[in-house]
Order: sequence, then C-alpha cells, then structure tokens
Amino acid sequence: MRRLEPDDQAAGLRRLLGSQSKLRALAVFGPDAELNAIACANLAIALSQRGDKICLIDETQPPHNVTSQCGMSPSHGLADVAHGRLSLDEALTTGPYDGLRILKADQGFNHAAETDDRIWNRIGEDFTRHEWDWALLAAPSDERPSLALAAPLRLLVLPAVKSRLTEAYVVLKAAHNRQSDARWLALFMNATDNDKVGQLMSALNETARQFLGIEPELLGAIPKDALLDQAARALRPILELSPAAPAAQAMRQMAENLHAEPAMETRLDAKVFWQRMGLLSRMSQPSRYPKRHAQHGRAYG
Repeated sequence: MRRLEPDDQAAGLRRLLGSQSKLRALAVFGPDAELNAIACANLAIALSQRGDKICLIDETQPPHNVTSQCGMSPSHGLADVAHGRLSLDEALTTGPYDGLRILKADQGFNHAAETDDRIWNRIGEDFTRHEWDWALLAAPSDERPSLALAAPLRLLVLPAVKSRLTEAYVVLKAAHNRQSDARWLALFMNATDNDKVGQLMSALNETARQFLGIEPELLGAIPKDALLDQAARALRPILELSPAAPAAQAMRQMAENLHAEPAMETRLDAKVFWQRMGLLSRMSQPSRYPKRHAQHGRAYG
C-alpha cells in the first residue's frame, strides 16, 4: 500500500472535515446611512491595504451606500446570482484596491429567502473558494432585517452627538432582538472631544445593559475632519483622497484595533457563514418568500 504523503493526508483531512476556509465576519449597523457608508468603505480599504482579502456585502441603497462612496455603480449584484442570471464571480465588483471585492446586495435578505437551500449552498461553494480574510456586511440604516445579522461581530456606527443616541439604540435593539448571538463594538464619527465620546459610550452601555443585557465595547472614534466631508462629497474614500488626513489615520487605526480583537482569533468557516446567512433569511420569512426551484438560470440552475 502506498504511504500517504503529507499533502495527501492534508487533502484527505479537508475532505473529512469539510471546508477549511476561515474568515472574520463583521456587520456594520447604525442610524445614519451616509456615516455608515463612509465608515464601512474606509474600513474595508484600510483592511485591504494591510494585505487582507475582503468581501464587502453592501445591503445599503444609493445615494448613501458603500459602492457610491467608492465611486462605483455596479449594475449587477446578489439578485442576479440568487436568480441564476450570473455566477457569484461575475457579480462581484473589484474595489478601488487589490483584495477588495464588493457584492451589491440591496434587498439581499429577501433574495436569499427566495433561494432554495441547494442553490444557495452551491453559491456558497464559490464564495468559499475565494478564501476571504474578512466578510464585511453593510446593513441598512433602518430596522429592517438583513444578511448582516449572520455576523458574530457587529459594529454600531453613530454620530458623536447626544441627540442621535436614541436612534442608534433603536437600531442596536432591533438587530439584537432578531439575532442575539453577537458581540457589539461602537465607533463614533465626527468626534470633537474624547471625554464626550466616553460620556456617550457610558450612556449607550447603561441603556443596553438595562434593557437588553448587553454591553457594547468602544472600538474608537473618528475625529471631525473637513477633508472627510470633502471626500464624501467627491464620492471617494478619504484613504484614497487624503491618506494623511487625521480621519484617514484614525480609520487605519480602527482597522488595527479590529485585528487586535481577541474574539476575532477564532475564525468562522466561510461555507458555514454563507449557509447561516441563507438560513436566517428563510427562517425570518418562511411564508412571504417561498422557495422557487424553477427560477434559476445558467449560472446555478
């Protein structure tokens, strides 16, 4: 009998255990659509600049979506994949930096719910083959359910002003009540005072702890920066337009903070994560979005 070489043994182990492609999944929530898009786009670029491979699933809608903030307007997305018109690879849009691919996924929760398990899992095989380091999910800024609920780590992006704290809590509460098995971080945008950020974080934690039994952790703050506003108006990430700006430096620091998160050392199986997105969507809308076995075309029919 031929002795198995190490490579043969590894391949056999992979077949026994299933996919070994691991990723870190981070969902971005918040009450301000524009700030969400700005934060998500720049974090994705900062992570890709570190050499990571990013799949950014953009469930937000124009004009305040991530693709717009990256200066792109893709014509295809998850809807085409779910309905079999395109493969996943054909629907992915190359981002402004190597390693970043964006999947337009507005109404993605509904499209996933309409797709039967077999087809969704086949799409997941294509997703897994990319061997992503990160899946970033940009959730809608309202209380609608989204694919972002599948991420075990969630980032609440909120303006650093007291008047928006209630709106931010409402978004957090809606996501937590729909799917509670996640850890929360908070990122304050347009911050002018570190002491004020600390006070806002304390107020958010007090309410979340009292009514939800959770306590978000502070990821950090992005300072108020005229260059950040200028980049947003130009529909370009500040990391591209003004990489030396204070807000750009803070974005890079937030990416480093995410990498330093101890809970992120345990990565998710990529195929399991994709299946989890489909399962959550179908469980949430079983009667409104029945499975449609005949809808699929050339890509996954």
